[in-house]
Amino acid sequence: MVPQLLVLLLCFERSLSFTVENNIGNDFELTIRMPNATSDSKDALICHSHELPERESYILRFVPHASMKVAHHMMVYGCGHIGNKRPYWSCPLIEEADSEYSICGGGKRQIVFAWANDAPAKNLPEGVGFRVGGTTGISYLVIQLHYVQPFGVESADTSGVTLHMTYDRQPQQAGYYVLGNVGTIPPQQPAYRMESACPMNLNYTIYPIGYRTHGHNIAVVTSGYRIRDGVWTQLGRMSPQRPQTFYDVTNPGLDVSNGDVLAARCTFNSMNRTQMTQIGTKNVDEMCNFYILYSTYEQKDLSVDYCFRGDNFAWGDYFPSIPSDASSLQGIPGADEIRHQFNMDPR
Repeated sequence: MVPQLLVLLLCFERSLSFTVENNIGNDFELTIRMPNATSDSKDALICHSHELPERESYILRFVPHASMKVAHHMMVYGCGHIGNKRPYWSCPLIEEADSEYSICGGGKRQIVFAWANDAPAKNLPEGVGFRVGGTTGISYLVIQLHYVQPFGVESADTSGVTLHMTYDRQPQQAGYYVLGNVGTIPPQQPAYRMESACPMNLNYTIYPIGYRTHGHNIAVVTSGYRIRDGVWTQLGRMSPQRPQTFYDVTNPGLDVSNGDVLAARCTFNSMNRTQMTQIGTKNVDEMCNFYILYSTYEQKDLSVDYCFRGDNFAWGDYFPSIPSDASSLQGIPGADEIRHQFNMDPR
């Protein structure tokens, strides 16, 4: 009977969510890991959820526990509710309303954190926190892993993230503004550009504190800007081939107000492709995303704002002056390696 009991206990332990909370006063850590997840297909998107305390709290630091050998990316989403109570489930990005397999049960989802390419931990600045619980509409956190290859129980995955949190109210809260594109990328193009731009219409001032570029295998460099009175000020410029963390903005202390324009450009090298490349979720597809992580003194509940354009949108049709280095690798760490990767001429 004792050996059988031990087996039952071990099986039960393997079914747990590997969620750990360590409390020190009002500060605490929350670790959410995949509960020995398996994947039966290439490019699988797998989710696992954790219910948050009802009390309002702030995330101050994100520490990922993942490897690019296992996952193309990891996302942390905030949800008001979830439709799936399994330890983990398949959660494709193209969701059916109210589907039990969707990330947030068909409801609205919030971006809380994003990781790829072995990106390191990210601290928010002093006095800034990402607000969850309370009235925010974020009652659950869901981690989503985009797995590279299928694997079974012999390689069961426990990737995840540790969140350093506090119940202490922070002077500023963090939010996201995401620019990107949809469409296709033609083959045999050494520097194909996708561009986006939208007026900022949040009716409160934001202060960009970090940026993240996201692309797949043919994304060379992505850049983002604030345009005010015709003057372009760079928010950030990085290659998605580098760790896809939230880098500090180029111009700290910059503000973005109602009426300013936010703009981004992704530059792709498709010389090794013989067919059109779709913007999509698979690793053979591409993506063009420029994430702006910002702080604001606004105390209302925030939601992620998006600016997405089609592949026929071009800066030149709307703006008379464009930064000459928007597609440049100059100054980007590992630029020579990236040029070699894409067989680009050294500069």
